[in-house]
Order: sequence, then structure tokens, then C-alpha cells
Amino acid sequence: MQTLSIENLKRIAPSIFTESSANRTTDKYQHISTARIVDGLRTEGFLPVWATQCRSRIAEKKIFTKHMLRFRHLDAKPTASGLFPEIVLINSHDGLSSYRLMAGIYRLVCSNGLIAGNTYNETRIRHQGDILGQVIEGTYEVIEDSKKMIDVADQMSRTSLNAKERLIIAESAHGLRFDGTPLSCAIEPLKLLKPRRFAELEKNDLFTVFNVIQENVIKGGLKGYTRNQNGRYKKVSTREINSIDQNTALNRALWSLAEKMMELKSA
Repeated sequence: MQTLSIENLKRIAPSIFTESSANRTTDKYQHISTARIVDGLRTEGFLPVWATQCRSRIAEKKIFTKHMLRFRHLDAKPTASGLFPEIVLINSHDGLSSYRLMAGIYRLVCSNGLIAGNTYNETRIRHQGDILGQVIEGTYEVIEDSKKMIDVADQMSRTSLNAKERLIIAESAHGLRFDGTPLSCAIEPLKLLKPRRFAELEKNDLFTVFNVIQENVIKGGLKGYTRNQNGRYKKVSTREINSIDQNTALNRALWSLAEKMMELKSA
């Protein structure tokens, strides 16, 4: 398992190591650097394997900005389908975010990090009291949800979709990503169903279809055409979702969408 060292984390998401809170916080706000949480989770065997932080155009805000990490237990082994249970942690030091813990799974074949849907518990911990103790306690609760996600993923892998059902889930995902944006007409729902790996071309199970859609939605790179002000066609391409809030919301909504399709198929 490839984990992130302290040096890696400082380079990728330096706001993790901020030792003070923003001026806007009140006296009730108890600051604890996310770096201390990382150290505490390390002692429990949960190691950081991925990290990012939000961009900020204002230099003074960069050290307080929102960041997200994914942790995996050192004893975690991949399932037969190459899935790992993970913990997703989100925090900021600007007083606008509590510590958030969510269940996640990692798919080895496509280096894809998934987040549990809205039907799963999300642990929120305010910046008050024994923050580290609450985070560690919450981690053990959330990791159980991660294991449940793997069981659900296995059920999805045994659920076949016909062409109409694949289009239905693609259209729903298209609405989540593009409704109300200029790309709504430029990117057709069918483009979300185009696999990025040869091995997925002939697979029509729900979990594979969901992963293909999730990658296309989150990682971007889809191409299409739209008209400019002069009525001429212009080539456009979707961007990767780098916003932590948008990434999280879309990931959770897509997982819930896949679960709903599975429920409908088994009804």
C-alpha cells in the first residue's frame, strides 16, 4: 500500500498543518490542526493514501482552506474485485466546516475513490471538546459503513443492466452534473457510458456501469460541441471536478443513484 508521508502531505495540502484558526472564528471554536488528527489516526493504523485542498486566490486564506484526505487501514486487503474500504475526512480551519467523516471505497483497477451515498451515516464533529477522541471513535463507526459499501458493490456487480436501463442511469447522472450549465446540450448522456478501459467495453453490470459514469463525471475530459454567439460550432471539453464540496456531493449522489437502480432491479 502506497501511503502519503508528512512531506507529501505538506506539499499537496499544506492547510492540513495550520496551527491557528482564522480571525473570523469565535471564542467557542477550539482549534486543532488536522495534522494532529492524521497522527492520531496513524496510531490506530489508519494511514493517509490521498489528499487535496481547495484553491484560494487570496493568499491569507490558503492556510485555512478546506482539505480532504482518504485513509486506509494498514491491514486492509483488496477484495476479489479489487476494492478497499476507506475513510474520507474533510476539514478546514476557517471556522466554516466541522470535521466530516464519511465511508468510502477504492477501486484498484481504475484508481477510483468512491464515497458512500446519502443513505449512509456521516459523522460531523464540531471544533469543541475532545476532537481527536471523537474523530477516532467516529472512524471505527464509519469504517463499518465502508465494509457495507463493498457488500453493496458486490451485489451491483451481479446486477445486469440492459441498454435502456444503462441510458436511464446515464441520463440521471447527466442531470446531476450538467443541468443548468452551458454543457447540458453539448455533452450527450451517452458520452457518460463510454468506458476508459478496454476491459470494461463488454461489461454491463451495474457496478461497472456506475464506475464508468462516475469517472466520466468526476474526471472530465468529455468532448462535445456548442454554438458561440455568432452561431458557429465551438468544441468544448469538460473539466475535472476539483472542488471538494462539488466532488463530494456528486460522488454521494451517484452512489445513491446506483443503489436506487439496484433496488428497482431487485424489486
